[in-house]
Order: sequence, then C-alpha cells, then structure tokens
Amino acid sequence: MGENEVLEKRVAHLEERVRFLEEQLYMKQSMVPPLNPTVHAKQQEKTTIEWDALIFQKILPPLFIIVFIVGILWAFKAASDYGILNAQVKVILGYVVGFILIGLGIWQLKQMRIILGQMLLGGAIPIFMLTTFAMHQLYAMTGPEISLVLNVIWISLGLFLTYKYKSQGIGIVSTVGGVIVPFLIKSTSPNIPLFSFYESLLFILFLWIALRYSYKFLYYISAIFLQIAIVVFFIFTNIPEAFKWIAVLPILLQHGALLIGFMKTKRMLKDQAYTLFSVMLFTAMWVRIVFTENEASFLLVVIALVYGVLLYMYKNDLIRTPIFIANVSIALLILMQLLIDDLFFEGIIGLSVIYLLVYKNFKHILHAILCGITYFIAFYYALYSPITTWVSWEMLHWIVFIVITGYGIYLLADISKQKKYIVLNIGIPYFGILLLYFLQMIASIIAVDSGSNMERVFTSSLWIAVAILYMLLSRRYSLQQGKYVGVGILFFTLAKIILLDIPFVSVPVKALLFIVLGTVGLLVSRAYYKK
Repeated sequence: MGENEVLEKRVAHLEERVRFLEEQLYMKQSMVPPLNPTVHAKQQEKTTIEWDALIFQKILPPLFIIVFIVGILWAFKAASDYGILNAQVKVILGYVVGFILIGLGIWQLKQMRIILGQMLLGGAIPIFMLTTFAMHQLYAMTGPEISLVLNVIWISLGLFLTYKYKSQGIGIVSTVGGVIVPFLIKSTSPNIPLFSFYESLLFILFLWIALRYSYKFLYYISAIFLQIAIVVFFIFTNIPEAFKWIAVLPILLQHGALLIGFMKTKRMLKDQAYTLFSVMLFTAMWVRIVFTENEASFLLVVIALVYGVLLYMYKNDLIRTPIFIANVSIALLILMQLLIDDLFFEGIIGLSVIYLLVYKNFKHILHAILCGITYFIAFYYALYSPITTWVSWEMLHWIVFIVITGYGIYLLADISKQKKYIVLNIGIPYFGILLLYFLQMIASIIAVDSGSNMERVFTSSLWIAVAILYMLLSRRYSLQQGKYVGVGILFFTLAKIILLDIPFVSVPVKALLFIVLGTVGLLVSRAYYKK
C-alpha cells in the first residue's frame, strides 16, 4: 500500500509539472510577434523574381534569337548587294556563325543560363539549314544528294541536342526544319520512297522524344507538320498510281505510332487521346481520297478490326476506351458510306445515339461534342430530304430521325438529372415541331390526287391529332411540357386555318375545320378545368 501511495503522488506531481510547462509554452507563443509582414514581403519578393524570370529568361531569349537570325540574313544580303562577299565566303560564314552559336549555347548552359543556352543551340539549326539551302538553290554549289545529306546531319544534330539538353525549343525548331528540308532540295524527279521514309522516320524520332519528356508542343507540332508536308507534296508532285501506297505511308505510320504511344505510355494521355482522334479523321480522309473503293474498304476494315480488338482489351480504361469507340465508329461510318450509301443517313443518326450512350457511361466531353456534330449533320440531311412517296429512302430516313430524336431527348433528360426540366422544356417543343413538319409531308402524299384544299384539311387534321396525343401523354406521364406544347399546336393550327386556309377552301370545309378545332379546344379546356 505504501508503494502505491508513493506512485500516486509521483503521478500527481508529474501532471502538475506538465500543466505548468504547457502554460509557459502558451505564454511564449502569445508573446511572439506575428509573421505576416515578413511573409508578405517574401511573397512580394517572390512575385518580383517571377516577373524577372518571365521577362529576362523566357521572353527575351527566344525573341531576340529570332531577331539575331533575321539580322544575320539581312547582313548577308547587304554584303551581297554591295559586292563585299562572294558566294563561297557567305556560305562559309553561315556555317561559322552556326557553330559559334552552338559553342555559345553550350557555354551558357554550363553557366546555368538554361533558356538562353537552349535558344542559342536551337538558333544554330535553322542557320545551318538556310546556309545549305543557299548553297544548293541560290549558288548551285552542291547537288541535291549532298544537300540532302547535309540537312539530314543538321536534323540529326538537332535531335541529339534535344535529347542531350532536354530542350523542347530545340526539338520544335529541328522538327519544323526537318519537315521542310525535302522541299528545299531542287529536283526534277522527286524520290517518293525516300521522301516517305525520311518524313516517317523524322516524325517517329521526335514523337519518341516528345513522349519521353512530355513535350506537349513538340508532340502537337510534329503531328501537324507531317500532315502539312504530305498535303504540300501531293499538291506539287505528280504521284504515279504505282507509288500512291508509298506516298501515303507516312500518314498510316503516323497513325500507328500515335496509337502505340497512346497504348504504351501514361504521359499526356488526354493530349494523346484528342490527337489520335484527329489523326483518325485525317487518315479516313486520305484513305477516301487517294484509294479506290475496294482499297479504301479494305483499309477501313483493318482499322476497325484493330480498334475493335483494342476496345475489348481496354474496356475498363476510362481514357482509352472512349477514343477507341470514337475511332472505330468513324471507320465503320466511312465504310458504310462506301458500301451502303443509301443507309449512310441511318449510320450518322445512329452514331449520334452511340456517342450519347458513351457519354452517359464515361462522361467524356469529346463524345458529347461528336453527338452534337453528328446530329446536326443528320438534321441538315433530313431537312433537305423531302418525302414524296410512301416507299422511299426519304420516308425511312425521316421515320428513323423522328424515333432517334425522341429517344435522344429522353436519354439526354436522364443524363442531365439536375437540368432535366431544361432539357424537356426545349426538347419536347422541338420534337413537336419536327412532327408537324413530318406530318405536313405525309398530308401532301395522302392528298396527292385530291388537290391543295384536301391537303390543307389533312394537314390540319393531323396536327390536331398530334396536339391531342401530346396532351394525353402529358396526363399519362405527368409532363407539364406536353400539355402546353399540345395547346400551342392547337393555337398554331388555328392561326394556320385563319391566315392560310380560309381564303382557299370551300365553306363546308371551313365549317368542318372550325367545328373540329372548336370541339377539341372545348374538350381540352374541360379536361384541364379546375374549380
């Protein structure tokens, strides 16, 4: 018992000591002056440093390296105009300036002036290319073979400097210059296989660097400039039939390389996704323009099968799956246009529903945009496809269009739960307008041999039937929009009868129209009358 009492006393003493120390610590903390002024001063200083870095490190070096290169070109021109320098000396000076820029760039990088050093290195590449161009095109000092080899050396140098110093700027300059190089070589008969191999290899190398170091701008520029190069090549070069596969090979290889990068890497996935979809559109365009129907169909089937397999392999991937769906749908749509042109409309409107369903599951904004684009195309196509006979492709198009539109409004309202009433407030009246236009065409078919008077009667009768249907469905499914749209159709029909039909129809027809419309209006009023 004595030992327990001693332990209890020691515990009580320690608790009192802890409370005393906590009070002392609290008093010291309350006496410490606030740090806000110091923090504010540091933030102000940091802001100043960031502006300095932006102006003197990021803006001035690339701007004035361009100014310097332009100045070099003007200096050479002035020296040439005044006869100070001959062609050989200007070419030598061009290469000397390029190597001096490389030396200065490496020195600046060692001094830790990273951006300035990278800009100097990047500026050397176009100077080498322009000097080689002048030596070949302007002064005829070298032939096309030597010029091509020299330009390949400069591009390889740019590739090496991009990799060694991890500079996106050098890579951009090198890839743009590399794409342009074949067009700087004068040749009476372009070597199509060499051009295709060169452009493909150049793109793949810079694509690899862009993905390895997440260089977004280099990634986009390398993809865009390859497409531009192929377009220019096709415009200014007569491509023989036997070489068209080789000429389009860079486009197919670009598509394949982008697809492999999208599957195997985890960097810049959203950028890769949108780029791959864009390139899919360009690939489909090239295939459709360059090849015959059978050749294009074969290629599109292969592309669709590849994306179909990938869609199965990556079915749980929230980023890759939506793009694979979009690309396979594009391939199948173009294939349908080639093989079954009469059902192309059904393919477009069906595709809009597929995109909407994919958007519902993956919430990928691309599919919402594609849904809108494909539906707008289908709407435009249907608007300019009037129905003239009962059995026709136009009749099928309109029936499918009406059904898909109704289902799409329902689906969109289900997806936009928080904005459901906004969707219904717009969608239900829009659907009613489509029905009125469709039924007007049906009325003209019914009254084809009965004259315009009967066509007016049939049109008004069908519109009244639609109004009744709208109001019945509104009571059945508690849709307030349907009730008001139905009443709106009745008023619209009344206005049509008064303004357009009365002057052209006989008295019995006038009586019939007014009796039917008045009866329907009274029944509707009674049905919705509340005490």
